[in-house]
Amino acid sequence: MAKVLHHTVLYFFFLILGFPLFYFVYKYGDPEPLAHDFFQYYRLYFNWDIGNVNAPFNMRLAGASLVHLFYELGFSYDTVIVFDKYASWGFLKSVFFCAVFFNYLCVAATCLQLYITIKKHVGGFLISLFGGVLYLLGFGTVFYELMPLTDAFSVLLFAIGFHLYLNKSYWVMAPIMVLIFQREYLLMALGLMAFMDLIKNREKRFYFTMLIAATISFLIYYVLRKTVFYTPALDHQASTGFLMDTFMQFKLPDFDFIKQTAMTMNLFFIYLAVVFYKRFKGLETDKYNLLIVFLIFLQLTIICLAAGHGNNMGRYFYLIVPYVIFQLIKEVKALAVFSA
Repeated sequence: MAKVLHHTVLYFFFLILGFPLFYFVYKYGDPEPLAHDFFQYYRLYFNWDIGNVNAPFNMRLAGASLVHLFYELGFSYDTVIVFDKYASWGFLKSVFFCAVFFNYLCVAATCLQLYITIKKHVGGFLISLFGGVLYLLGFGTVFYELMPLTDAFSVLLFAIGFHLYLNKSYWVMAPIMVLIFQREYLLMALGLMAFMDLIKNREKRFYFTMLIAATISFLIYYVLRKTVFYTPALDHQASTGFLMDTFMQFKLPDFDFIKQTAMTMNLFFIYLAVVFYKRFKGLETDKYNLLIVFLIFLQLTIICLAAGHGNNMGRYFYLIVPYVIFQLIKEVKALAVFSA
């Protein structure tokens, strides 16, 4: 009971700390330049019109269903906001509010989940709290997670899944199954982590099960996208022929790609800076998990370039930022910066 109360207080702490960001996004956020996909998700948020939403957006149903529930319950806050300019096109401000508000709740929950994970596996109240605050201050949190997209709930599911993964709990299968209808890439990231741990560790059973579960879940997603949820628009992104042709015509990323990616990765650069500092001082670092971070980065780079996602690389990398923050906190903890 004491632990539940402790976590409840912390959750409200993160809600209060993140409220200015939430209100700023609701008041001044414009989905057109940063979150254009919102206009696809709007049909799900508003009236669950799956038939008029393009794939893969029409499969991001888990979080969208909760936003739709918020709308049906009448959640809204009426004030003058930038989004008002879309009213003449038939877009309701209340739907926009429900999406941003739901993401705000998810962001605070992810902060709490990071605190719980770090507290258990690294230790220390202050440094665990610091981990949650870091996520709140990350570039992607205000520009992507709090915007009316589906990223915030995806990151929350990944944070929960990563916690269960570290605990070697088979309950991790629950978020994996939900990810089929939320964010397919995270199945690939978890599969990569399980594959690497399968090679490294002697106890194979859990990691083998994880790898199989992530692979099967992704295959289920792929089959559903090609059948039940099929739409011709953007289908090339799930075409092996298109992906192979694009990969064979590989070109080095241009400056805009590099610039846009770098701008979104402040937490990743802090992590690298801490690792390089420790190496410079002759201190031990976790080379294995650094390798995994780079492999995920490489995996995403290949996917983004092959599928034509362009400058969204930084946004997609932010989906696994709880893993980066966890590794960063482990490295900082070894420096004895926090003693509590």
